[in-house]
Amino acid sequence: MTDIARPDEPVAAVAAVNAVEASSGAPKRTGRAKETARKILVWIPLILLVVWTVTPFLVTLSVSFKQRAEVFADPGLIPSNPTFDAYGEVLASDSFTTSFVNSLIVGGGTTALSILIGVPAAYAFARFRFRGRHLLLLFTLLPRLVPSLGLMVPIYRLAVVAGLLDKRITLIIVYTAMLLPLAVWLMVGFFQQIPREIEEAASVDGASLWGRLRYIVAPLAAPAMITIGVLAFREAWNEFTLVLVLTNTPGKRTLPFELYLMQGIEGIANFPGEAAFTILTILPFILVYTRIEKYVVAGLVTGSGK
Repeated sequence: MTDIARPDEPVAAVAAVNAVEASSGAPKRTGRAKETARKILVWIPLILLVVWTVTPFLVTLSVSFKQRAEVFADPGLIPSNPTFDAYGEVLASDSFTTSFVNSLIVGGGTTALSILIGVPAAYAFARFRFRGRHLLLLFTLLPRLVPSLGLMVPIYRLAVVAGLLDKRITLIIVYTAMLLPLAVWLMVGFFQQIPREIEEAASVDGASLWGRLRYIVAPLAAPAMITIGVLAFREAWNEFTLVLVLTNTPGKRTLPFELYLMQGIEGIANFPGEAAFTILTILPFILVYTRIEKYVVAGLVTGSGK
């Protein structure tokens, strides 16, 4: 009887193994389904965000290659008869050239002044211990809580009293004051990530305070300084409301103001010209940002770990 039962034992073993695999396969399929659902929940918002961000840019780019009559006659995204007439018209205008130079001067001045003032101030908050340090650091954020529209009248009155109305230096000073709170907060977080032992070793070797800041701290804080520079330049490049209040003559206006003046000057909106003006305005910033994007991300991430 024992010999007769033995041939059936492998069959029973195989059945038992199949039953175990079948029972273990259900959790695996459930795990894969959960992982797929999790990926879908992550990717759908990302795709919607990309579409929401890129679509206006693509529409503007499409309109810039059309004639005025084609904007509504040919609503497709790809122009049927693409042309560079709008770009030639914008580049040939003196208003674009002058405002472009003004934006470069104001943006570069704001960037330089924000770094020159923000780096020593942030270093003092990060390294020195004095009474009221945390409260003072908190108060530096107050200007960021006030909308620029609420500052228009006070800043205008101050510019008139100081005789600084309709001057580029006024825009540089105002933009720097608006950006410094954010610059100081980001730089404080970055400086606190730098080990004190490096500066202490340099101090033992005879390095002064400014020597440590210039030759040790500043090179290590280069990503954060690049981040501050990009944010300062972007804010000065895109600001509109304060330019509207603080400038009167065409030779002192920046690009956003000139773009605003293009709307309805001739009674008929020049949509291709406005679109070309917009593309030429944002193109330099995009080209520069793509080259330094990794440094900006590193500065933001490190600064946020304060």
